[in-house]
Amino acid sequence: MAIRGRVWKIVACAVALLLTAPAGTAPAVGSGTTAANRLRTVTDFDAGWLFHYGDASGANATTYPDSAWRKVSVPHDWSIEGPNPPANPFAQSAPSTGRGGYLPSGIGWYRKHFSLAGVPSTRKVFVEFDGVMANASVYVNGKLIGTHPYGYTSFRYDITAAANLGADNVIAVKTDTSQQPASRYYTGAGIYRDVRLIATDPVHVDQWATYVTTPNATGVHAQTTVVNSGSSAASVSVQGVLTDPNGAALSPVTTSAKTIAAGGSATFSYDVPVSNPKLWDLTNPNLYSLATNVIVGGTAVDDDITPVGIRTLTFSASAGMKLNGKSVKFQGVALHQDFHGLGMAAPQRAMQRRLAELKALGVNAIRTAHDPPSPAFLELTDRMGFLVLDEFFDVWTQHKYSDVGDYATYFNRTASSPTGTPAVPGATGSTPWYQVDATSIVARDRNHPSVAMWSAGNEIRDSISTRTPLLSKMVSISHALDPSRPVTQALFRPGDSGDVTGATRTTLDVFGGNYRPDEVIKAMGMSPARPGLFTEMGTDTSAWTTVKNNPGVTGLFIWTGAAYLGEADGLWPNVETGFGLMDAVGTVRPIGYSWQTTWGAPRTSPPPTGSTPNRVLLSPDHGTVSTDGNDISYVKATVADSSGRVVTSSAAPITFSISGPGVIVAVDSGSQAQESFRGNTRKAYQGVAYALVRATGAGTITVTASANGLTLGKTTLTGTTAPFVPCSGSCD
Repeated sequence: MAIRGRVWKIVACAVALLLTAPAGTAPAVGSGTTAANRLRTVTDFDAGWLFHYGDASGANATTYPDSAWRKVSVPHDWSIEGPNPPANPFAQSAPSTGRGGYLPSGIGWYRKHFSLAGVPSTRKVFVEFDGVMANASVYVNGKLIGTHPYGYTSFRYDITAAANLGADNVIAVKTDTSQQPASRYYTGAGIYRDVRLIATDPVHVDQWATYVTTPNATGVHAQTTVVNSGSSAASVSVQGVLTDPNGAALSPVTTSAKTIAAGGSATFSYDVPVSNPKLWDLTNPNLYSLATNVIVGGTAVDDDITPVGIRTLTFSASAGMKLNGKSVKFQGVALHQDFHGLGMAAPQRAMQRRLAELKALGVNAIRTAHDPPSPAFLELTDRMGFLVLDEFFDVWTQHKYSDVGDYATYFNRTASSPTGTPAVPGATGSTPWYQVDATSIVARDRNHPSVAMWSAGNEIRDSISTRTPLLSKMVSISHALDPSRPVTQALFRPGDSGDVTGATRTTLDVFGGNYRPDEVIKAMGMSPARPGLFTEMGTDTSAWTTVKNNPGVTGLFIWTGAAYLGEADGLWPNVETGFGLMDAVGTVRPIGYSWQTTWGAPRTSPPPTGSTPNRVLLSPDHGTVSTDGNDISYVKATVADSSGRVVTSSAAPITFSISGPGVIVAVDSGSQAQESFRGNTRKAYQGVAYALVRATGAGTITVTASANGLTLGKTTLTGTTAPFVPCSGSCD
């Protein structure tokens, strides 16, 4: 039930951990890296896939001949590379139109052969996808397991009945983005986020069932649901073990036992007191770790690991937002999820690099425009000290343009079973996809200390009479699964659309609006008063004065933090519009420096410029790069004069080469014009281009860059088999 007329206190502060071990580059097909010291087995499932562009009749069958398919690791975005890399994938006639960046769409198939030889026959086996774009149909050994339309939500399927435990198996995934245009911006295509295989005891913690809060920051309160998929009743208790940021374990807490019938479930709650807690905040994002162990007959059979950030976050109409009792404003930017030359399949290191660059400009908050992010991204915002506005959808029942392939096609359609997600709270019988996906987003992300608020949608064009019951339902779902966080919405012309005086104002916990600050402030002051949020604003720094002068305004989100592909209809040969405090590869624009000053961040400056090209200079953003699929090094090529100053007038084609245990994954620049990201040549944009390098083994990697008539550039990196470890606090 929604609670009105009160201060919202956010105490849910645990990080949802999906426990994928780092992806390696060398495992044999069907193998993977398994997380150590776990009662459940969680195996990285990213390596060893085969890919085919286009439809393939019978490709779901176990015996389908796939030896000619291309070998890939996921995350993989086939749209950004096109069907025939390194050929240029951009086309003015692409069905995705300029809104999708003029990039290709259609059907793509993935297959993977894997063995479950080491898995006992008593185990339950699940496959979990963090995101597949889009309309993913998953088959195991020829059997259709389920179909999931929304490309931004995670899902988990029980494959026990279809799998051959102790033998070889084939999983096949059909992805389909044929229905176009599919969005107002680039969405990618394929299995573009991580995948893992999970094997559990029949008695185990249910999907995303652990919910951790930190009431008054004096301890940890945990609630979890255990299911019994076995054939007989079990006496079950749950034990919680909290470990502090330094690795010291606190005293275990064990619940009373409950008898769970075969096919049944039970919910357990327990509290772990914490003396002198190390709080999570924006400058010191301290993380604890909670192990929730399932005990049957005195033996631990399953575990759920949840890193925990102890912090309080409150919202009120009079005081705005407070983190651990201290006033704070969202110094925010909106971000789409593509990473230019990498498309949607970005390694975690690329995400970390972008967040670090934004933090240097004073940014402390990210709005996930306009869809939920990946777990890998939220792990970084937890570790690096950001606040996140986690957004559900860009459309509800109405298309914004002629984008017949967008989420409006599925929003109210009855969800197919199995959904791959937890049950919708209070639902009986069939449910529409929007309720399923809203449930998925909140259940998966509610434990992240960085997630500050939910946004039900962006500039939704449905009439207010249509929107009101839909918004009420999404708010109800959010509050049922996560009573601790408020819900807002990025409203479109709220004064004209009836939101200021209508039901929207009292349904939302925080009144949000795009580009209409006066209307947000008006709605905030009406009874009952509400805190407010400028969910989207332009880059004019004068808006910050309005935020500072209104205590109940919790902050703003600038459009945008970095340039993104798409939303470029009619702009060919440009494939992006160029919004952003930075360009797509991280070069800070003048407006970025202006906001850095406005927000009081340490001042940085652009590099000095020259006029006569003389040489190419190479510099990697970090000199050691892992074979781990989560790592990548941005090797910057600068067209420079004889003194090493960048010649911003240069658009010289730069050709990269590499030797040693490394590969060039992509070439890139800040250019808005269509140009292939694959191959080894990229035109400099404002004197700069990049080679994105991944290691394939340990040793010295040499990268060179040449341009006609200029002195050759050379640099070395060190490849390592050590896994990539995300940073904490300030990094990169």
